[in-house]
Amino acid sequence: MMTTIDKRYGWLAAGIVILAVALIALYPHRKTGESVGKLGNQRIEVVTVQLQNGWGYKILLNKKTLIYQPTIPAIDTIMPFPDEKSARKVGKLVVERIAEGKDFSISKEEIQHSLSY
Repeated sequence: MMTTIDKRYGWLAAGIVILAVALIALYPHRKTGESVGKLGNQRIEVVTVQLQNGWGYKILLNKKTLIYQPTIPAIDTIMPFPDEKSARKVGKLVVERIAEGKDFSISKEEIQHSLSY
């Protein structure tokens, strides 16, 4: 026979499980990583991030965020990348420039080229 305390803990356990499943299902970001270079002995990688309304990227240096870019740089409108491929393409360009010690700014022309497959 279950006591009131047993029932209460049963509901608590069920609530925790439901909350955990809901958080996992509703988590808004999906990340995929790809190592693309080294800076000295440090690993640089671009990780695409799925947002609610598009894509962005992060540049990681030894798994720590160096750059978080949720929107398309160098354009006048604040908007995310339309797809993962274009976010990854621009992110790779930034990583290559960092690895080479160059200015990693992106121009409008480079964005247009990246978005036009």
